[in-house]
Amino acid sequence: MKVIIEAFFCSIGIHIVYFISTMIIGYIRTKRYVPDIEAAWNNVDNLPNKITISAPTISPAFYFLSMVIVAILCGLIIFLSKRIFV
Repeated sequence: MKVIIEAFFCSIGIHIVYFISTMIIGYIRTKRYVPDIEAAWNNVDNLPNKITISAPTISPAFYFLSMVIVAILCGLIIFLSKRIFV
């Protein structure tokens, strides 16, 4: 039972690191973005018709499934490491 709890905490930790790093990367890209208005003005045909600010939305079921799969993998790693190194 202890391995299962450790695996779920490991999975939650990995997902938190993933979400925080995604937000940090998005923030850095946003702060460093410099639009080239002059080049865009000269090339009007290449401008997109739609503007998207957010990333595509993913189903919460995908995140739950991802959390379970990562927990299973973490559980296997913890179980095998305890078996091999102890």
